[in-house]
Amino acid sequence: QNLLCSDPAGPGSLLLGSTQAAIVFIKQPSSQDALQGRRALLRCEVEAPGLVHVYWLLDGAPVQDTERRFTQGSSLSFAAVDRLQDSGTFQCVARDDVTGEEARSANASFNIKWIEAGPVVLKHPASEAEIQPQTQVTLRCHIDGHPRPTYQWFRDGTPLSDGQSNNTVSSKERNLTLRPAGPEHSGLYSCCAHNAFGQACSSQNFTLSIADESFARVVLAPQDVIVARNEEAMFHCQFSAQPPPSLQWLFEDETPITNRSRPPHLRRATVFANGSLLLTQVRPRNAGVYRCIGQGQRGPPVILEATLHLAEIEDMPLFEPRVFTAGSEERVTCLPPKGLPEPSVWWEHAGVRLPTHGRVYQKGHELVLASIAESDAGVYTCHAANLAGQRRQDVNITVATVPTWLKKPQDSQLEEGKPGYLHCLTQATPKPTVVWYRNQMLISEDSRFEVFKNGTLRINNVEVYDGTWYRCVSSTPAGSIEAQARVQVLEKLKFTPPPQPQQCMEFDKEATVPCSATGREKPTIKWERTDGSSLPEWVTDNAGTLHFARVTRDDAGNYTCIASNGPQGQIRAHVQLTVAVFITFKVEPERTTVYQGHTALLQCEAQGDPKPLIQWKGKDRILDPTKLGPRMHIFQNGSLVIHDVAPEDSGRYTCIAGNSCNIKHTEAPLYVVDKPVPEESEGPGSPPPYKMIQTIGLSVGAAVAYIIAVLGLMFYCKKRCKAKRLQKQPEGEEPEMECLNGGPLQNGQPSAEIQEEVALTSLGSGPAATNKRHSTSDKMHFPRSSLQPITTLGKSEFGEVFLAKAQGLEEGVAETLVLVKSLQSKDEQQQLDFRRELEMFGKLNHANVVRLLGLCREAEPHYMVLEYVDLGDLKQFLRISKSKDEKLKSQPLSTKQKVALCTQVALGMEHLSNNRFVHKDLAARNCLVSAQRQVKVSALGLSKDVYNSEYYHFRQAWVPLRWMSPEAILEGDFSTKSDVWAFGVLMWEVFTHGEMPHGGQADDEVLADLQAGKARLPQPEGCPSKLYRLMQRCWALSPKDRPSFSEIASTLGDSPVDSKP
Repeated sequence: QNLLCSDPAGPGSLLLGSTQAAIVFIKQPSSQDALQGRRALLRCEVEAPGLVHVYWLLDGAPVQDTERRFTQGSSLSFAAVDRLQDSGTFQCVARDDVTGEEARSANASFNIKWIEAGPVVLKHPASEAEIQPQTQVTLRCHIDGHPRPTYQWFRDGTPLSDGQSNNTVSSKERNLTLRPAGPEHSGLYSCCAHNAFGQACSSQNFTLSIADESFARVVLAPQDVIVARNEEAMFHCQFSAQPPPSLQWLFEDETPITNRSRPPHLRRATVFANGSLLLTQVRPRNAGVYRCIGQGQRGPPVILEATLHLAEIEDMPLFEPRVFTAGSEERVTCLPPKGLPEPSVWWEHAGVRLPTHGRVYQKGHELVLASIAESDAGVYTCHAANLAGQRRQDVNITVATVPTWLKKPQDSQLEEGKPGYLHCLTQATPKPTVVWYRNQMLISEDSRFEVFKNGTLRINNVEVYDGTWYRCVSSTPAGSIEAQARVQVLEKLKFTPPPQPQQCMEFDKEATVPCSATGREKPTIKWERTDGSSLPEWVTDNAGTLHFARVTRDDAGNYTCIASNGPQGQIRAHVQLTVAVFITFKVEPERTTVYQGHTALLQCEAQGDPKPLIQWKGKDRILDPTKLGPRMHIFQNGSLVIHDVAPEDSGRYTCIAGNSCNIKHTEAPLYVVDKPVPEESEGPGSPPPYKMIQTIGLSVGAAVAYIIAVLGLMFYCKKRCKAKRLQKQPEGEEPEMECLNGGPLQNGQPSAEIQEEVALTSLGSGPAATNKRHSTSDKMHFPRSSLQPITTLGKSEFGEVFLAKAQGLEEGVAETLVLVKSLQSKDEQQQLDFRRELEMFGKLNHANVVRLLGLCREAEPHYMVLEYVDLGDLKQFLRISKSKDEKLKSQPLSTKQKVALCTQVALGMEHLSNNRFVHKDLAARNCLVSAQRQVKVSALGLSKDVYNSEYYHFRQAWVPLRWMSPEAILEGDFSTKSDVWAFGVLMWEVFTHGEMPHGGQADDEVLADLQAGKARLPQPEGCPSKLYRLMQRCWALSPKDRPSFSEIASTLGDSPVDSKP
């Protein structure tokens, strides 16, 4: 069972057992400052957001979306922060509904800054009636806010400071204390406060009146007035005193307002005898602060202020259409527009104002729909109004329904190569969204697939591997329905693969030209000459394979392969066969050493029909005859001359001979050494030159004789030891087990590093299996003395790999060119791997897999003798075909020819996987190519020198990193599916003419991409999209999503010859 563990590193992750879960927060919410009524955002992001859903908690309770506070993506957005509703701890929660895994973010909260106006009140004494002259009076300012505001007191609009006129100001207590209070302290007291949020002033002021009959005392103070344009405004103001005080009105610019003298913008102002001020037809220019000043016989003037505001209202923001599901409870908030005075808000539906209770009702500014029914759909209107007018805004509410079927997808038979349709027709409110899945994988936008607006899926060009299960899902916010159907592809009649249009056969040798096809019914395949003439008697047509017992010149010409069956008719493929004498070297370049400044001659002459052209490659670059310069020259017979050689000319030189049918190459090293400088004079005791030569000759001869004598003695002792052991062994026991390394028995066990007891797993165990192994080994035994080494190809993990001539290996053939792999390593794992290869090639029998021809085990190192073909490995073939020198190759590789190369590898790997073998190192360097462009899967593994750059030292082993799947390199999990990944890279090599995969990246960068699941190769230039999609399927991260080799071979065989990128 999975145990849910807390993360000691903190929130934001989830541990499953001892392995961290897949849910990882990229961004977590953090505590922050916020302003009351302003916007705010708590961010939350997770990796792979499509696989999880995110919701929010406030003090542990789920947060419901409203117009004011709602989820935006995975973050929580606030249109207007509310200090009462948004105080508390928020937490982001991510949950995977499939696995049930859940992760929680760090806690976050708001530090909400706000300020709110309040009145000025009398704190001491308890009532105004108790206020007497010369007593203490304390006023309190009820303006609250966060952070704590700073307060400023005013008397009659004049700021008061601490200690002024016996004032004591306490900001902490928000108090103003007058001690003692006298008539001079009378007046209108107000306060203002400010903090980080802003500023606010007292909503209601306090008038302090201490009896002094000669002082002006406020009887009626003017109040702020809000009026609409062209309406009238009235300010009331009265003072009392003995004798009666004077009263004067002032406007903003301190201009007195009287009935006799009015400012130009206040011509419609009237001052009444009781002190009231009337303004008629108010305009914007009349808005402002009005002051009423009362002056008694004694004491300071009493100044009262009131503000005239012009009513206003702004437009309302637009509503987005809302979609709700039946049975749920939803709310729509109508934020009132800015206005003066604050607008009142109400909701209407169908012209009727909504009540404040019921199932559909108004609560504050919110429209509440409880237990939504389909009948609740429609247009709801939010109204806002004040003295300045009215505004309204509509919101369209749709009640979503679960989709219902109009037409389900049906099991269908679709014709290969034609468009196919699968229907998924549904209806619902709102219009349903339809998505399609193929083998549980979402069908994304692709040139082959198209989903119409009504939900129908169109497969633009049906392919064989489209025959599988399809599922459509139709959904609305209310729910979803789904159905699936199986597609059977009616396979068209086609060649698999199409025969290559131009092929070469070697004169006077046996040759075969295969032709295979598939269709709905197994087709009949036959060959005929295109001109209608009959096939010669030495040419047979066996089930699609054209067999030439001995190729003659007359066999050249045009042939037609015809595949036919009853339902689908017939198809034809035309092949032009050329008869050629394959290239052989009459003269091959030899190892050459020359003095610096002298002339080097590398001879090379080849023969064949058509006559081959010679090209030289030196130090990994083709030598262009037109750009050689004066020091180098290539003769007509192919020999290369280098005049005035320099040390930088040292290196390996390759002579490449090619014609329209095949290419062969041979190489030799060139060494440039300094010329010895003779001594000008010799001492009297120096021996003559011929004496020195004689001395050296005698010394070398003696050494050679000694070595021969030692070797002879060792051979004699070994033979005698072996004979004695044979006499002591029981009858029927295999003596070779104890002499693999020529060592003696130790405690009854052979001391050899390689023991026959290390059996291959599929060969069984026990005496019967041992006898079977020995009989197999005896059957494959080939004498080492019959091998004549030709050249070393390189070094593998096992040891040296070289070409050799095998005498008498095949019946009727004097010499056979073979590939020999030697086992020189003493590492146990490499010995087991060597045996695994030996078993694999010994069991396999396929035209596209090299054959095991023999074993040499009578002495060390052990040899594995394998089939070899004349053009060498596929990697070199691709590189040479990319050469811009047209003399080297008859024509560039076409797309069809590249597909044919890949198809043959796929067929060979299909045979290998069907026999339950895993290659582990499939790449172009490990495939061989013949002159007829027949490809054979091999395992050269030249990781030590020739292809060292294509291997990476990882975990104490050399591995083909750039060809390995993630599970193979990271977990050591090799399977047929990891071979499929490598085959996708091999296809990429073929279409890039042997370029290095991920050539722009270092090995460590490639490894990091494999670990992150990002290792993808770009589409090669000129590669058809269909074939690149096949490569991408081979590189699927999940092995189960990769195709089989049978499916790959079928897809490649069906690729059109005129494929365009």
